[in-house]
Amino acid sequence: MEYYQEYLIHNFKLKNCKEFKESDLAKGISIYEVIRIKQGIPLFLEDHLNRLFYSADILNLSISESYCDIETLIGELIKKNNTKEGKIKLIIRFEKDNGSLEKDLLIYFTSHYFPSDEEFNNGVTIGFCNATRGNPNAKILETEARTKANDTIAEKKLFEVLLINDDGFITEGSRSNVFFIKDNKVITPPVRDVLNGITRKNIIKLCKQNNIEITEGKIHFSEIQNMDTVFLTGTSLNTLAVKELEEFEFNTKNEILNRISDLYKKLIEKYFTSKV
Repeated sequence: MEYYQEYLIHNFKLKNCKEFKESDLAKGISIYEVIRIKQGIPLFLEDHLNRLFYSADILNLSISESYCDIETLIGELIKKNNTKEGKIKLIIRFEKDNGSLEKDLLIYFTSHYFPSDEEFNNGVTIGFCNATRGNPNAKILETEARTKANDTIAEKKLFEVLLINDDGFITEGSRSNVFFIKDNKVITPPVRDVLNGITRKNIIKLCKQNNIEITEGKIHFSEIQNMDTVFLTGTSLNTLAVKELEEFEFNTKNEILNRISDLYKKLIEKYFTSKV
């Protein structure tokens, strides 16, 4: 069961998690966001909601709820569960039924894992997985690519896998975005090929604001050995160095990476302070 804590919100109603069947999410098409909760505050909520509505637009779907509606519901869920740290999953499910479009709104605390101090300090081990998501720019609940990635992670005991498309180019992690550093230049796969993660977007913005050279470009899996540093970004990860990818090892103490990590931590604190 993915639900964590006692209560969830289903179509504006507060319910016990036991009242909702997780199998119902397999029907139709669902767009979603996973939002980190820090001291009771949804981190970068505006960015998450912007992406949620963008996902709907890409798929020609319509969300009737307002930003204010969703923010209020999230606040109620945090208060009812008396939980100020963790992650919340927001799902809007659409399903055609006899010619009409049925919709479900679901918000709940989901189980989470935040990297340990050792992983942040020393980096993590990751691998490759030949898989692509059907519509990379929309955040959709998909099973095929995620299942394949999860199987690879479990089989090889990895922290994460990078997805490789049919042409051999690296796109993104199964639940993260990826950046490379070569000769003090930061490179990340093109936005058209990936889900534009909230952390990814902020990292790119911070680099441009602070004169750190960054570019979007395709990286073939065969080029990975030429990189100095590899790091992941995501809701739970912030910026997380990779120490090993397949048989290759990387510098986890890169000066540019350290600078980016410090800038991002300051951005989080600035956002948090503005909401307190």
